[in-house]
Amino acid sequence: MRLYLYDHCPFCIRAEMVAHYKRVPVEQVYLLNDDEASCLAMIGAKQVPILQFDDGSAMGESLDIARHLDEIGDVLRPIRPHGDTEAIRAQLDRARLAIWCLLFPRDIALDLPEFATASARDYFQAKKEQLIQRSFAQALAETAEHKAAVEAMLAGLPALPLPSEHGGTLGWDDVLLYPGLRNLSMVRDLAFPPAVRAYVEEVARLTATTTYFDRAR
Repeated sequence: MRLYLYDHCPFCIRAEMVAHYKRVPVEQVYLLNDDEASCLAMIGAKQVPILQFDDGSAMGESLDIARHLDEIGDVLRPIRPHGDTEAIRAQLDRARLAIWCLLFPRDIALDLPEFATASARDYFQAKKEQLIQRSFAQALAETAEHKAAVEAMLAGLPALPLPSEHGGTLGWDDVLLYPGLRNLSMVRDLAFPPAVRAYVEEVARLTATTTYFDRAR
């Protein structure tokens, strides 16, 4: 099987987390961000992740892929059921614009495989500048303002479910919460509360996924 994804995409990280945790052998293939044709040929829509089976058929939708990988993966590595994370997700949602303004310009500055060409970077930038209603240059100039908003959000987060407090297991809540928090590691000197940083690093180790702390911009 092949898992088509982008490195920066939080939806893709959901699938990658489960594939690694459940020890499902998949070949990870990073598409260029402006490669619409490959996505359309496989699932009829420009979106990732995409799980392609050995017979050439494919499926999209990150949580559908994650559930399938869970079903076929190591039965001795269970995923804990959902808990109540509504308050955590609501807090993250309230800071969504500030998060986007911090992350989108940095996505294309980190030498990620999906942005290996100028056309891929330009494609992404044009779409995301429309979404945040400002240029990447303006968003970067506003970094201090957006960092303050995100740091306040992080400081007010309810307690996160550490895997070490649950027998070293992954939870479906982690599949939803970790990807967005992980991406914030690309912002240099962003003040992570110790408990949030510990959560990100624990889940990263458990799922063999990478963070951006060592190359933050």
